[in-house]
Amino acid sequence: MSATEAKDLESRKRDALKCLCEFVSKVKNLIESISAESLIEGGGINPYMVKTLGMKSIKEAVNFFVHRRVERSLGTSFGIVLDNLIRVLLGGMKGKDLTKQYGNWIGWWDAVLPDRKIVISIKSGPADMDKDQVLYFAERAREARKHGFRPFLVFAYGKHAFPVIERYLREEGFPPDEYLRIGREIFEEFLLDSEYYKEVLRICEVAGKDIGDVFELIEKKIESLTEELEKRYQGSLDRLLENTL
Repeated sequence: MSATEAKDLESRKRDALKCLCEFVSKVKNLIESISAESLIEGGGINPYMVKTLGMKSIKEAVNFFVHRRVERSLGTSFGIVLDNLIRVLLGGMKGKDLTKQYGNWIGWWDAVLPDRKIVISIKSGPADMDKDQVLYFAERAREARKHGFRPFLVFAYGKHAFPVIERYLREEGFPPDEYLRIGREIFEEFLLDSEYYKEVLRICEVAGKDIGDVFELIEKKIESLTEELEKRYQGSLDRLLENTL
């Protein structure tokens, strides 16, 4: 790697860290924003699920639904973060930012490496696609090839794609060994460094130091909400549940 390439990669790492730190800040705000009102008035607690799962106390219900809310929110938003992280580290551009130059067809792609004539569709993990999505990728990939670009489907993490994904890629004329990259294979393919995933994990770890112990933040929120709701409903889970309907 030349000095110029090394300097460019360092710049990408700083941009990637900035992206992750912005996410961490949103995590803090998300946890802090959960209120008793959002659980009771905003549908945060599902009373039917509470009864079906045999929860016996306000604390159990609060614990379950706070964790559920955080996990759902973060799972969705972190997918976008992973898209940005991979695109930035690979030195790519968003397809929608290149439509004036290449046409509307390129706007669908998550990352484009113009100099290398490569377009990339980024998914979080191998469970994120079904048959119809694979077929749609193949349709877009054929379009990209007509314009002289090589298409790739990548999964940010995982070891193997689900069989249905590989099957339909193969049937559509996109053999997985040529058009599919997963986890560390991404960096081996596009950065020529199969070990670079370790550096990516380090960048994530640095960003994570800004949030401290996320589980401690969640537990403190659960404790404060439980105390507030037990006081409001005199410790009665049934009274709380009746007030959610």
